This record gives sequence, structure tokens and C-alpha cells, in this order.
Amino acid sequence: MKLIPKQKVPSFKKSDTVVLFIGEEEAASRGKKMPGTFSHIEETIDLSFFKGKRSEIIFVPLADKPNFILCGTGNDKERDAESMRRCAAAVVSQCRDRSIERIHVLVPPMKNMDASMALSAVSEGLYLGNYSFDRYKTNKKDNGAHPVSTAVLYSSAKNASSILKDTEIVARNTLLCRDLINETSEKSDSRGIAREAASLAALAGVTCRVFGKKEIEKMKMGLILAVNKGSTRPPQLVVLTYRGNPRSRKFFAVVGKGITFDSGGMNLKPSGHIEDMRTDMAGAAAALYTIKSAAELKLKKNVYAVLPLTDNMLSNDSYRPGDVFTAYNGTTVEIGNTDAEGRLILADAIAYTEKVLKPACIVDIATLTGACLVTFGEIIAGYVTTSRDLGSLLEKAGEATGELIWELPIHKDYEENLKSDIADLCNISSEKNAGTIMGGIFLKNFVNDAQWAHIDIAGTARSSKPRGYRPKNATGFGVRLLVEAIRQWND
Repeated sequence: MKLIPKQKVPSFKKSDTVVLFIGEEEAASRGKKMPGTFSHIEETIDLSFFKGKRSEIIFVPLADKPNFILCGTGNDKERDAESMRRCAAAVVSQCRDRSIERIHVLVPPMKNMDASMALSAVSEGLYLGNYSFDRYKTNKKDNGAHPVSTAVLYSSAKNASSILKDTEIVARNTLLCRDLINETSEKSDSRGIAREAASLAALAGVTCRVFGKKEIEKMKMGLILAVNKGSTRPPQLVVLTYRGNPRSRKFFAVVGKGITFDSGGMNLKPSGHIEDMRTDMAGAAAALYTIKSAAELKLKKNVYAVLPLTDNMLSNDSYRPGDVFTAYNGTTVEIGNTDAEGRLILADAIAYTEKVLKPACIVDIATLTGACLVTFGEIIAGYVTTSRDLGSLLEKAGEATGELIWELPIHKDYEENLKSDIADLCNISSEKNAGTIMGGIFLKNFVNDAQWAHIDIAGTARSSKPRGYRPKNATGFGVRLLVEAIRQWND
């Protein structure tokens, strides 16, 4: 979608489609619903049924004047950036259903939001809501895939051009993240994702290093190699570097879980759970498109993205419960369950990131535990951290972007449950509870001095149904959150 900023509202052609946002207070004032320029709508059509409820939509086709879409924005108390994203997404859904390719959107002044925030929220909702994964559909017209190609936005924001430029960059990369997650595991395997990462080296300030199986063996990353044992496809470890601030030595590192298909290994996943396991690399996808966004935005920050990549397959050579492997940092790990594989590859990647890359802070992002989905559903991601400053940064970024996170405790008493009789650690807890916390506690053992946070997106990376600007299936959760955190990070 192309986003075009405008300030002056022109006289529209009768072939145009114009979008107006109306709140409940305006809708309740008879004769004051429409801006003066568009008062003829009320003279032509009875709009008494329109209440201005949030995301309430009506389409008004007129024979000799422009078509109109009216979208309710709710009341003043509930109206915020997130609600406006959802309103804009509702508009795009209406347009896609009617094959409307070009729209003119009037972004009105709103209480509790300045013009810049309102424009940013509306443009994000339009862009993010204008998505479908249809590359394998042979007849796209029959599958509701009629994306809006252009949105002209009228706003009083003085920095409208830069707002829309930034929105396009981050939103486009969020859609690319969704595409990569939705793609088949045949294509989004370890080598396929590594190739996508390597292509980012064409961006200014970005370098990419891809370590293959032999190099991973030399580095003695025993946990990544263990998970990969049952696979015919080699593991990869991708290290992307973006240096946006050459004057600083501080780096913000993002480590993304890249299990390209998770069969569960010897602890095989059952039907009803295994079908969507190509999406278990959503953390790696989020990390990849976070650093791409940072580079394209030309942020004056230094960023690493580290992606451990492998599938977790079942074969004669697969690792087994009861096996013991040695991690990159020398910690020995007993395998209590082969379906707790994500924390294993993250452990090696996190330990490597801290020891070799030496960033100021590390944020890992992963579809780690079903327990997180049980706890928070598909609405909020859980997280743990060793740093209140880093946690606060991430929470504020979540509030700003609508990608919400909630902190869970990592109290020392939990550590007892990961003790092994035959090794330093077991990869699962001895008690069948607090699953998300225990995943975080396990990873904490592979961090020493760096500020660290672990974000579990098991519930938010995929959606079982459309929710506002988040479609069914891959959501791209994490890209906008992490970009905002990096933007606000005080390096």
C-alpha cells in the first residue's frame, strides 16, 4: 500500500471513495455528524441508525457524488492509538470486500491525541489491516484478496511525510514477517531463512555472517546440534549486525528462536497441535525484520540480530529423553523432553551473543511455551527479565505499539525445579506447572552480566481468528515492539 500525505482537502471526484471517522459524541448531535463540506450526506441519507461505536462501519454509495465510508471511533474515553488502528483496519476490510483500490482518508482532530499520533495510528491500521497470505491461491479474486493500493491521508500534522514514511517501513516489514512465518517449512527452512538474512547485507550499515554445521560443531554448540540430530537439513546460526551509531560501542541484541518445523521429536506432537508448527520460527522472523526496519529507518543505534535455525524432527538419529549434551558455555543439560527444544537452541545463541558479541542488553523472543498461551491467550505476550530498566523500556514500547507484554517473576526458588540428577540442568521442570516461568529460568542460566529479557510470543505470534489489524494465522508480533524499544533505548 502506498501512503500519501496531504493537508488541504480538495473537491473530490464522484469516482472517489472518502473515509470519515465519527465519534459517538458527534453521532449523537443531530445535524453535526458530518464536517461542513460533507453535510449533503445527511441531507441525502437518514443516518440516525449510525451511533459512532468503535469500528462501526457503513458504506454510502452515491450516484453523482463520491462514495463514503463512515467509521465510528467510539467515545472520548476509549479512543486511543490502538483503537484507531483497529478502526482503520475495519475500513480496509470494507474496502477489500468491495474491491476499492484507492481511498481518501480524513484524519480528524481528536481528544487525547495530537495530530501526529492520530495520523500514525490510522496509517498503521490501514497498512497492517491490508494483508492476506494468498501466494498459493490459484484464483485470488475468489478469495477476498483485493488489497487497497493507495491511501491518501489528509492531516494537519506538520511532520506527516516522515510519519508515513516510517509507518510504511515498519508496517511493510511486519507484513514480510507474517509472510515468512506463513510460508511452508519446505521454503522457510534453516537455509531459506539464512538466505533471506544474507540479502539484508545490501542495506547500508548491515553485515551478515552465517555459520554452517561444521562451524557450529567447532564452536561446540552442543544444544543446537542436539536438536538438529534428527534432521536431514543442516543447522544455521545467523549473526546480523547493524551499526547505525559508529560513535557508540553499545549494541542492542535480539535473539530469535528459529525452529523451522517442530515435530516434538521423540516426544511427538499429536494431531491438533503439530499442523501449525512451521510457525515455530516466529521469533527468528521478528528478529530478522526488526534489524531490517532499524536499518531502513536509519536509526542511530547499533543492533545485533542472532538467529539459531534448525527443525526438530523425528528419526533414528534424533536426540532422546535422558540424553545429556554440553552447551556453548560448558553447562551440561539433560533432556527431559525433546519438545522443549526452543530453549536449547536459544541457550547456545544467547551464551554466544553475550560472550562474543558483548552487547549491552539481550532480548530473546520466542514461541517458547504452550503455558504462555494458556495464561495470556492470544492477546498479550509474557516476559521475564533481570533488568527493571530493560523491562520498563519494553513495556512502554508495547503500550505505544499495541503489542502488549506482561512480566512474570523469576524468583530463585523456581531454580530447584530445573536441577538434574545426572547433569547441571534439565530442560524441563520436575513439576508440571509455571511452564512459561520455567522456560525463562532455564534461559537465565546462559546469561551472566548483560541486561536480559525473554519474551514468550507463543500466544501472540499466531491468531486463531482476525482481530482488528491482526489477521488469522501469523501476526508479525514483535517487530513493531522491538523497533520502538530500540528507537527509545538510551545507548
